[in-house]
Amino acid sequence: MSNWFQATVAAAALLCGVAGGAAAKDAALMIVNNDYRYLEDTDEVDAADDLKRPLEDEGFRVFDIRSEGAPDSWETVEDFREEAEGANRVLVFMAGRFVTTEHESWLLTRYADEMNDLSVGSVGVPLSAILRSVDGSPEHALVLLAPLGDEIELDESLRAGIADPDVPDGVGVLIGPTESLEEFVDKIALVPDAKMRSALRDQYPKIEPFGDVLDSAPFTMGEMSEAEQAEAALRLTRTQRRDVQRDLTILDHNPGGIDGIFGRVTRAAIADWQEDQGFDPTGYVNDVQVKVLGRQAAKRAAELEDAARKRAVEQAQQDHAYWDVTGKDGTAKGLLAYLKQYPDGLHADEANAALAKLQRSDGDKAGKAERERWKVAKDKDTVQAYEAYLKKHPKGYFADVAKARIDELKQAQVRETERKALAASEQALLKNGPLRLIVEQRLASLGLDPGAVDGKFNKKTRKALRQYQKSRGMAVTGYVDQITLARILVNF
Repeated sequence: MSNWFQATVAAAALLCGVAGGAAAKDAALMIVNNDYRYLEDTDEVDAADDLKRPLEDEGFRVFDIRSEGAPDSWETVEDFREEAEGANRVLVFMAGRFVTTEHESWLLTRYADEMNDLSVGSVGVPLSAILRSVDGSPEHALVLLAPLGDEIELDESLRAGIADPDVPDGVGVLIGPTESLEEFVDKIALVPDAKMRSALRDQYPKIEPFGDVLDSAPFTMGEMSEAEQAEAALRLTRTQRRDVQRDLTILDHNPGGIDGIFGRVTRAAIADWQEDQGFDPTGYVNDVQVKVLGRQAAKRAAELEDAARKRAVEQAQQDHAYWDVTGKDGTAKGLLAYLKQYPDGLHADEANAALAKLQRSDGDKAGKAERERWKVAKDKDTVQAYEAYLKKHPKGYFADVAKARIDELKQAQVRETERKALAASEQALLKNGPLRLIVEQRLASLGLDPGAVDGKFNKKTRKALRQYQKSRGMAVTGYVDQITLARILVNF
């Protein structure tokens, strides 16, 4: 097997994120490359030693590799992963020459030489793999990145530096000079009750934060209260923390998201629920409270689903009745009236098909001149074009359709602004890819048609979401918000 192929296999293994083994209290990984065989060396990084000492004093097991080749670096990362699984605190420090392709940033190792976007994987450590290594430690992980060295000549498929990282929920990433990063860790991150986010803003302007760098996190916690210790003893997984947030949402206590991160808003929601139940409102859950919360949410969800089933029967009866009054006769006016009332109704596909047929039809009632003006209006598809048609044919064969289209176009800009806001909110809520699959699977299991269950929300998915939301008395948007996700996740 060639060295290049072995290196590629090792990189692939690193990207896959397979890890296991015993857990340590705290774990740190340091990869520092300043001595390059073929590239110009970077400045000395004495700050790396200054960082290692306080980490070891704090009880971190430090995995330290300096200016080694890619295989040795990958091996060290694998060892770190085994140790970091479930650790209380996880810290990664990477310093050296970074390069970026269209989809990835890489820390170049000792023997990096002439490379392109295909070969860089054999001489670099991929940043995305490092971030996945700490993904299982929300609020407990810091990743420090220190780009070193001046610009070097690179293939056109590469550029020097680090692209804005795609950071997992709950992980903090800091990019800056080695000295600033070392000082920040020593004087802020490892100091009990220090405020990390505030300190970055006020004292460390050279460090750029990404992801979730919180004021209150395990890196800066003082002595834990009994309530904090009780919750910590549960060792809640990311999924279990999401379940707590889901249950709070079902019970009308807003945790600020369903992401498995217990930030300030979630803590306040827990405290509100605890106070309602007569518990001490600490904002931290214990075993008994998690079980009580789960039972209450399951009962409330069942009540809501029962109400939804009854509402669906009533809505179906109303839908059929309205179709009989409006769209069943097949006129444009009737079809449009039905679709306005029931855009995703039981007869919506039938109504849209009939309306499209009417628009395509020459029709005996439409003369040649009207048909020509209608064709021009449809081709231009603007308010002005439809108004020009109506000016000549105010009671024409296509007049009702033209008026409806004018209303749609006038509202389009407002709807687009709203759509973008809803899409951004949904994207923030469903960062975790499997959640999108769960949404589609749940919709399909309820007899709604979300299209292919592939995590890609298309027109069918949006329609299914609107139908789900309407049947449950929610705001009908076609986008997943917090309450929609909470209801979908219950009993899934």
